Amino acid sequence: MFTELPIDSRYFYHNCLSLIMIAVWIFIFIKGYKIKDNILKNKISKWIIIFCLSQEVLDYINRIFLDSSYIFSIHRDLPFLQFCQISFYFSLICIFCKRNFNMKGKYSLYNFLFDCAFLLGFSGALQGIITPDFLNINNLFGVICIQLQHSLIILNLIWLMTAYNYRLRFKGVCLTYLFINIIAPFALVFNHFLGNNINGDPANYFYVIELPKVDTIFLNYVSQFPSPDYILYIQPVFIIYFAVLYLPFAISNKIKKN
Repeated sequence: MFTELPIDSRYFYHNCLSLIMIAVWIFIFIKGYKIKDNILKNKISKWIIIFCLSQEVLDYINRIFLDSSYIFSIHRDLPFLQFCQISFYFSLICIFCKRNFNMKGKYSLYNFLFDCAFLLGFSGALQGIITPDFLNINNLFGVICIQLQHSLIILNLIWLMTAYNYRLRFKGVCLTYLFINIIAPFALVFNHFLGNNINGDPANYFYVIELPKVDTIFLNYVSQFPSPDYILYIQPVFIIYFAVLYLPFAISNKIKKN
């Protein structure tokens, strides 16, 4: 589990776990809609939070102690500084707050956290599952962790929508688009401040220095431009992703009004 795997084996194990997680998503989807007992609902939420945080702890243990080929550094391994990680923790905060507090209001911070987690999760995390980036992922444990880091985001979002009736709102789409563009210049400054690690790899939080090395139509188009220029060219990609993700909710709202 902790020895280095050939790249074909990494894809094989990642795909196997992805199939298992699809079955888990379906189970959570059905369970979330069927469950009426708030006590049971809160217990499931508690165990989701515990499992997600345990996965994060084990991932860092693997990077620091178990994967002998991995070079741990502040240039690449600080938490909360990638969009998928933001989506992951925002979704957990939503579950925790919905479980423990009674939030009311037309649009609250918790709605924004869900909207942001949904948009960044289903655009970034789903992409991370379909086209995984195994750069610096060396052993089976690392493959499991990177798959769970993405698939648990989607699991959390499914649970929030089915068990707690969260829905994506247009205001959240606009605020999330604004949010990621506010982050970008700060991320550029922070990455340049950190510089390179001992391997010569530059700090690349929020992927503003270098895009993930995965084969997708959108990223292949954007990657032909140097950093930070590609931040401008990736704007239509965000708009397309967000519009497609909001479309089902817009249609649903239209049907309800009629």
